[in-house]
Amino acid sequence: MNLKSCNKASCSVIPDKVVVGVIAGVWGKNGGLKVKPLTNNPKRFSLGNRLIADECVLEIVALKWNKEFVILEFKGFNTGEKSKTLIGSKLEVSSDNIPSLPDGFYYHFQILNLEVWDKNGEHLGVVNDILQTGSNDVYVVKGAIREILIPAIKNVVLEVNLEKGLINVDLPDGLI
Repeated sequence: MNLKSCNKASCSVIPDKVVVGVIAGVWGKNGGLKVKPLTNNPKRFSLGNRLIADECVLEIVALKWNKEFVILEFKGFNTGEKSKTLIGSKLEVSSDNIPSLPDGFYYHFQILNLEVWDKNGEHLGVVNDILQTGSNDVYVVKGAIREILIPAIKNVVLEVNLEKGLINVDLPDGLI
């Protein structure tokens, strides 16, 4: 692993990372940080876990939950002034630490930026966002001319091929 210097904490270059939270602000006088979680796995924010922010590895030394935020304290960041340097940073984990999913299930980061093709071979665009509706996700596909909202359901999404970077769909009548 390549090491690089960092003025924020000991850090190392880590390839293939996945965002699990965003630092929204400072919390309290001891350098606590208010983090908006972007993961369904709250164990990511356990004591002793390491997260990556701006290529720096940060160790969690204290935490508490406050509504939809988690308040984290990191080793070496014990003042509000020092912690302010991290505001706006994405908290990431190495993709090696992401559990495998059953066949037919995908993480959002795997779907984003995939090319979308209909069953007739027409290129529809690229998935540039995913909306969570509660019952199913909706892929926001941005094409050259228009944006299409595609429900991520079995009879519409025929194939997801991560190796080829594409999704094949059978759009219901009236969707385009």
